[in-house]
Amino acid sequence: MDGVAPRAKLHNQRTKRFLQVKDTIEKTKQIERIKREILANGGLLPKDNHQKEQIKLFDENCITPGTPFMSKLSDCLLYYIYNRMNRNLAWQSIIVIFSNANEPGEGEHKIINFIRQQLTQLDYNKNIHHVLYGTDADLIILGLTLDECHITIIRNEFKPSQPRPCEICQQFGHDIITCKGITTKEKYDQQLNSIKTKYIFVDLSLLRDELYQSLEIDKQLLFKWDHKRFLNDWIFICILVGNDFLPNLSSCEIHEDIIKLLINIYKENVLKSNYYLTENGILNLTNVEIFLKDFSKMEEKIFKNRHEINQQKEQQQNLNQSIYNRIFSIDKFKHELVPKGAPLPPFKPKWAQKNSPTFDNNSTSIVIHANRTQDINSSTTSSSINILTNQSSNEMKQKLSNLSLITNRQIEDNTSDNDVRLWEDDWHKQYYTKKFGVDPKDIEKFSLQVAQEYAQGLRWIFQYYFQGVPSWDWYYPYHYAPFASDFFKIKILSYNFNKDSKPFKPLEQLISIIPSQCSKEYLPNEWYSLTIKKDSQIIDYYPLNFNTDLNGKRFESQRIALIPFVDEKRLHRVLKNYYSLLTIEEQKRNKFENSRLFIHSKHSYYNRLKKEFDTNNGQKTIYENLFNITKTIEIFGYIWRDSNDDKIISISKTVKAPISSYDNITNNQVICVQYCY
Repeated sequence: MDGVAPRAKLHNQRTKRFLQVKDTIEKTKQIERIKREILANGGLLPKDNHQKEQIKLFDENCITPGTPFMSKLSDCLLYYIYNRMNRNLAWQSIIVIFSNANEPGEGEHKIINFIRQQLTQLDYNKNIHHVLYGTDADLIILGLTLDECHITIIRNEFKPSQPRPCEICQQFGHDIITCKGITTKEKYDQQLNSIKTKYIFVDLSLLRDELYQSLEIDKQLLFKWDHKRFLNDWIFICILVGNDFLPNLSSCEIHEDIIKLLINIYKENVLKSNYYLTENGILNLTNVEIFLKDFSKMEEKIFKNRHEINQQKEQQQNLNQSIYNRIFSIDKFKHELVPKGAPLPPFKPKWAQKNSPTFDNNSTSIVIHANRTQDINSSTTSSSINILTNQSSNEMKQKLSNLSLITNRQIEDNTSDNDVRLWEDDWHKQYYTKKFGVDPKDIEKFSLQVAQEYAQGLRWIFQYYFQGVPSWDWYYPYHYAPFASDFFKIKILSYNFNKDSKPFKPLEQLISIIPSQCSKEYLPNEWYSLTIKKDSQIIDYYPLNFNTDLNGKRFESQRIALIPFVDEKRLHRVLKNYYSLLTIEEQKRNKFENSRLFIHSKHSYYNRLKKEFDTNNGQKTIYENLFNITKTIEIFGYIWRDSNDDKIISISKTVKAPISSYDNITNNQVICVQYCY
């Protein structure tokens, strides 16, 4: 389970939750308004089966360390492990290690760090094959950081732009903006057909080979090419393009084939200077500075090309809107429609010849192709709309409603919040004065400071991926990124990460990232009051209203929430007077825990483990005396018995079910011990 994340990830989590609450409030108001309009116009809505029962919708904010939900989920997973190992023969021959939300660290990093630690052992069997399941792209990048390790990743097949039902009427083909209610008085079945999940197997060994071959550089070099170091450099380039810890560089848009461009720059530099960007899991900032300097030479061109493309899109959208308006008022000029077989009017300019709407004169229909690009978040189930010439105006309006919605969204996305004209000559000055509020005379000094912090962030991320958390307390202190052209003098950075730093405790992270509007049921009462009372010393961390900035991005999910960063020292200073008010249950949710290891009595190593386990007489062993289990169960690390752990159930005892609908497990045959590596 995901535990407390490093401080560098905290603002990302905070931003997502604040935006989610803001969007939910606005969307709820919009849905209620549209529902009233539908009913006022004589429309019908599905019966609200949940209205009488007052069933509460699931709030994703509860999926955060420290909440009662995560504590309950941990109990249920523990029960699941006991249940499967006691009642399923296949589970009785394996060893299970469980890490819950009270153990710090992101879930995928916990797994990768475990594998990395096993790899360092002299007796490690290199023929072991690891299989990871998850949809996070980080799993692939993290897996590639492990050299000479066989890893396969299983993930759900991703299908973009899948149709979704309208959130008002639960029907397909439109969204809430164009909803008219259900079209029949018959009982509406809200049960949606399930979609069979397909899985993808990613063999990282094959992926490595493909990446090596794709570079095609070996024969051109005058020195021996190190494939491993190239792969590490490739991982760094992926991190540079996008990650969860730093805002993206304005010139790095993945849909613009930026990785391909950066790889080409990398290849040129390798051939010219014979260098790598990384070494042994550490960035070589001297070489990174050279690399970014070469990339910066293309930055201005990227901005201008992007602007030209956006202008062409806007012209295309205006044309689509014009055609839509003509057909929308079809009653007025129906007699003017081009008859079958007549030549087309030459209305298309050159720039529109690829994607402009097409009129089919060989049939009795007009076909308008609404090209669905990635920047259109539409629930339409067809990429084209056929309008028969003998249909009524109302029918045409209904079929064209989605085209109007698409066009309006495209125009809105291209114009909102993009107040810095990066294609103009003074783009650098505009950016720092408008985004950072810096006086023009201070821009040179300030931009260097921002770039150095960003470079430090790149160092932090790279070490995090290759070695584990370099520091729990480091974070990037700005909402915006610098430009590639600002990265000079970063090679002189001598900042050392604080290796003695500690992670937030679960409730500390929870109060740092959760908005006040949804924190009442998750935070202790006294802690919750700190998020709502005007005289609270940290009330400024919980704005009810705040500005957002698309910053030139295309999707609303990419908005920047302009909310304050949490000062760790200030937060601890305020909270120190509130720890004594925590209940016993809240104290449990706030404490750190270790992983737990499970083994069944039928396992071949059970007797040896039980013998060593029993010699501790139920007392918790101090850390220095933990016994190594290298030879006992072929997993490297340490185990010990904690008699204060109420989750550990002795042999032959009963495992109580955490939910009343489940049955207790009698005569338990599974040993559970604390585990670390």
